Amino acid sequence: MSRPEVSHLEAEVNWAKDNVFLGNDDAGHTIVFDSAGGKRLERGISPMKALLACMGSCSGMDVVAILKKRKQSLTSLKVGVRGERNAYGTPRPFTAISLKYTVIGKGLERKYVEEAVVGSVEKYCSVAATVSGKARIDYSYEIAEG
Repeated sequence: MSRPEVSHLEAEVNWAKDNVFLGNDDAGHTIVFDSAGGKRLERGISPMKALLACMGSCSGMDVVAILKKRKQSLTSLKVGVRGERNAYGTPRPFTAISLKYTVIGKGLERKYVEEAVVGSVEKYCSVAATVSGKARIDYSYEIAEG
């Protein structure tokens, strides 16, 4: 039996100061991470919140691509992502993640929006696939004209 072909993605984080790290990819993009142990973060996004944002953007990209393929007139998409985890202990992985899609467009067909959301979370989004064995993932959507 042959192994499937694999691709490799790379990133690097560098400590800046205190709890601040700069994450970089091989294309030169940078994200600022900060973790102040429950205090207000002023210099960057926390790694756990970044994971939620990554899931929302990964899934959102799928939804946009699917609706475009279905020739839907999408004008705006917002994905709210909420993670649930224990308040105390170490580590504290997410036990549940909820995504709420607000899909805005002209004459959007519900069946295509549902196809896009369900397909993304359950089939296409690699971030969701990565965490799905650890955290329960649920999702909902609303459609608005505009």
